[in-house]
Parts: sequence; C-alpha cells; structure tokens
Amino acid sequence: MPAAIDASLIGSVDAAAPRKFAYRARRGSGELVRGVLEAPSHEVAVRQLRRDGLVVLSIELGDLAAAVGQKGAISRNRLSARFSNDDVIALCQQLSVMMKTGVPLAEALETFSEQAARPEVATVVRAIKDDVCEGEEFSAALAKWPRIFPSILVSLMQAAEASGTMDEMLSRVAKDLLKARKTAKQVKGAMVYPGIMLAVAIIAVTVIMVFVLPTFAPLFKAQGDRLPLLTKWLLAASGFLKGWWHLYLPALGALCFAATVAARTARGRLAIDWAKLNLPIISPMFRQLYVARMTNTMGTLLAAGVPLLEVIRITKAVTANTYWDRMWDDLRERVNHGQEMSPTLLQAVFIPRNISAMFNAGERAGRLPEVLERIAAFAEEELDAAIKTVTGMIEPLMIIFMGVVVGGIAASILLPIFRMSSSVQ
Repeated sequence: MPAAIDASLIGSVDAAAPRKFAYRARRGSGELVRGVLEAPSHEVAVRQLRRDGLVVLSIELGDLAAAVGQKGAISRNRLSARFSNDDVIALCQQLSVMMKTGVPLAEALETFSEQAARPEVATVVRAIKDDVCEGEEFSAALAKWPRIFPSILVSLMQAAEASGTMDEMLSRVAKDLLKARKTAKQVKGAMVYPGIMLAVAIIAVTVIMVFVLPTFAPLFKAQGDRLPLLTKWLLAASGFLKGWWHLYLPALGALCFAATVAARTARGRLAIDWAKLNLPIISPMFRQLYVARMTNTMGTLLAAGVPLLEVIRITKAVTANTYWDRMWDDLRERVNHGQEMSPTLLQAVFIPRNISAMFNAGERAGRLPEVLERIAAFAEEELDAAIKTVTGMIEPLMIIFMGVVVGGIAASILLPIFRMSSSVQ
C-alpha cells in the first residue's frame, strides 16, 4: 500500500495538508485490493494508484484507518436495523422474477436499489451489487450482512450457485420467508391479546383504587367495624397505593429490571423455554411452532443439497429453544458417527410421536426431504388449530378474570352503601 506521494505528482499543491483516502482497486491479476492512502487531493490519490498498476474501483475521503473502520461498522449496524424482513422478501421475489426473464444478477440488484422505498435499503443493495461486480459470490455478499439475511438464505444461495438454480431458489426462499412471517404474526397475535387485556385490567383497578375508592373513605369510616372484610382490605390497599407510591414504584421498577436481567441468563432462558413447552394452555402452540420451523427449514435445505451438518446448525438457530438445542447437539454427534437421526427424535418428549415416526420412515426410505415437506404442511395445519384453540381459551378466561376483579371491587363499594341505606330506612 503506498504511503508517500512523489513530489513530481504534487506540483502546486505541495503545501496542502495530506488527507486520508479509503480506496478499492484491482491488480492486473484481478486481485481485489483495499486500503487507505495519504494524498493532498482526490486527483493525486487516483494518479498514485494508477501509477502503482491498480485499476481504481472507488476512492473516498475518510478519516484515519481505525476511524474509517469504526464508522463503517456503525453505519452497517444502522443500515441493518432499518432493513426489515419485508424488504428481504421483496428483494428475493423481485430478483427471482427478473432473473427468470434473463436479467443478470448485478443489473437486477441495481434495478431493485433504484426502486427501493427507503435510502437505507438502496444503500445495502448497492453494496451487495458492488461486491458481486467485483467478483464475489452472491452468497458471500449476503453473508456480510448477518443481521439482515438469515443463515438459511445464505446457505440456499450457496447451493443455488453450485447447481445454477438461482432464480428458482430465490422464489422458494421468498415463499418460505412469507410463510415464516405469517406464522410469527399468528403466534404474536395470540400472545398480544391477553397482554392487552391484562394491561387494561391493571389500569382500571389502579384508577379505581387510587382515585375512586378514596372518595368513599370518609363515608365508610363512619361505619367503623361494621364494614365488610373485603371493603376493609380494599381501603387498606388504596391507602397504600396512594400514600406509599414513592416506595413501591422504585421497588417495582427494580423488580422489572431484575426480571429482565434474569431472563437473559442461562437459568432464566431455561425457565422460559421450559414454560413454553410445558404450560397447559400455550405449550401445544409452541410445540407445533417449533415442529413447523424444524420441518420447513430442514426440508428446504435438504432439497437444495445443503450438507447435513450445515442443515443441523441452521435449524438449531431457527428453533431457538434450550431443550431443542440439546436435541440438535445429540443429532450432530450421531451424524458425525454415521448414525441415523430418527432415534434421537423418537426420544424427544416435546416432538409428537407421529412426527418422529414419519421422520423415521422418511430417513429409512431415503426420501427425507420429500417427507419433511409433507410433515411441514401437516405441522402448519396443526399450528393454526393450536393458535385458534389458545385464542379461544384465553379470551373467556381474561373476560372472567376482569369480571371477577372489577365486580369484586364494585361489590366492596356498593355493599356498605346498601347497608347504610337500609339502616336509614
């Protein structure tokens, strides 16, 4: 990498302070070169690189090399945060259509970047296009953005590059991502409703206890010991909520913070994962969700010819459950020793017996990708049914809960009033 500028090239600008330029270039052999060059101007930097026998691809004014790297990392993280799953799906769909009609990959990427709705999306796609134009594989260019493009997409693109079926694989990836997005929205929707109902109940009870009940306190105190026990408890709770907020609010905040930190520890994740697989109402939904993800991912990767160990690694990240991770580790050990995978699935208590039996049959018959696709379709139907069941059970339970709480508070307020009116009569 050149570090100094020849005086004959500087001319009249020798008095200018040297600046840093980050560049990308190619040697005569085709090798890609990246570096930082000191020069007083952009033109001088370009001439210096050409004199060294390099074909300049891009050159930009930058800070020190470390600062340039840090700035690039920050910019990459910011761009990744603005690139959504919907953008990934749209990219795969449009690239598939354009490549099927004969449009080259680089031109398809440039066309998509020009039509992008947000500048961040266009910047990422142009960076991928630049890498492809410089001779990198499409999968390697995608792998540079791990927060945007999932590992399953990168592996499928590697398989497509080896088999020459890029357009078909992109179409299949788009369908799989759409299916995964639909499933995730269904599961989140089933969990959001009880959360909203619980938040409404807490707010309603807090308003009643802090603002409504204290207005009746002087009237109730006149009755002394004749108040019902429930009314006495509610008055005590109301006094605590209204008079000691400076103590319990910080304590509640500290408790929430501690729970958040604990959930990120190994024991916390283990407890959450156990609850997903064993709690009475939600466990059937999460079990079917993991089965659907497993069969969809494995079926797609195996059909594309991805190596089995790589399939296990990617599918392990898709399921994302501590108990499933242990199963994937056992599967990896069996594959490394040349053994069948189905015995491990048959021993897993969180996988339905019929699913493991079908997996066993497909593995023995040598038709595992085809069988996994059929299992995935069956698992998605079961997941839809489980989500409807969970939603149908949670809605009446939350209504009953809110009715009991609000009705109990109303009864504790009205009962002393009825007694007072009876005494007056």
